[in-house]
Amino acid sequence: MRSMRRRDFLIAAAGGLALAGCTSGQPTRTPAASAAGTTSTAAPVPPSQAAAPQPPQRTPGTPEEMLARATVPVLCYHQIRDFTPDDGPEARSLTCPPTLLERHLRALTEAGMQPVTSPQLVDHVQFGTPLPPRPVTISFDDASEGQFTNALPILQRLSMSATFFVMTVVLDKPKWLSRDQVRLLDRAGMTIGVHTWDHHPVTKYTGADWAIQLQQPKAELEQIVGHGLDLFAYPYGAWNAEALENVQEAGYRTAFQLSDKPLDPQRPLFTLRRLLISSSWDEQDLLARLQA
Repeated sequence: MRSMRRRDFLIAAAGGLALAGCTSGQPTRTPAASAAGTTSTAAPVPPSQAAAPQPPQRTPGTPEEMLARATVPVLCYHQIRDFTPDDGPEARSLTCPPTLLERHLRALTEAGMQPVTSPQLVDHVQFGTPLPPRPVTISFDDASEGQFTNALPILQRLSMSATFFVMTVVLDKPKWLSRDQVRLLDRAGMTIGVHTWDHHPVTKYTGADWAIQLQQPKAELEQIVGHGLDLFAYPYGAWNAEALENVQEAGYRTAFQLSDKPLDPQRPLFTLRRLLISSSWDEQDLLARLQA
């Protein structure tokens, strides 16, 4: 029931838009040298043409090791704007005024927490890559316009990065992100993730839904930003075993749910948890929930 109320909120916020629908320099023989029985040394390869050194191969951890490392808190925000008289209780809960967002983010750093990107978090969970003390990751869902106009300036002012999970059906619609804004978020150092085409829960998919909701939005967003994308967030945080397999087959490296459900013990990378942020929390409420 809560899922449907939130979907109704998304539909209303879009102004009636229906959302249903990551050679060597060894001696070599020339023909003349071979005939004479001598060798000649090939000219060294200019540095600009030399093969780039390959990064060391990293070994993924076992599911048990990943589970033990998947403890970094990930915050999940939605609309970043001031309240309006038309906002009902559900809308107000999912709407964070810009002043509150800045207070939240300043409280994190004042408490000694250090923001890390989603790719850094995934590297830590998958490979054990070290993170700074007390890491935290920030994310935004759905692609509402205030995430660019209100959240981005705050993040830049505080020298923070965040992940924006975008549903593509709303792009270029009033009150939602434009394709240019998604591109600018990426160029500003933010991470772009995929949040399906129209926010249908993955637990309801059959047949062509997997391509429409997982593959096509990924391809569209990759074309917008000009590089590959491999982060996914489940609408409403809902998932099932079939979804985990299809998300992985669609080319995603990881997927995020919400904190009310445990990680899958065999595929923890595809069930990383996030804390859904409420506008009713002040700074101390937020820190207390992270502490817990």
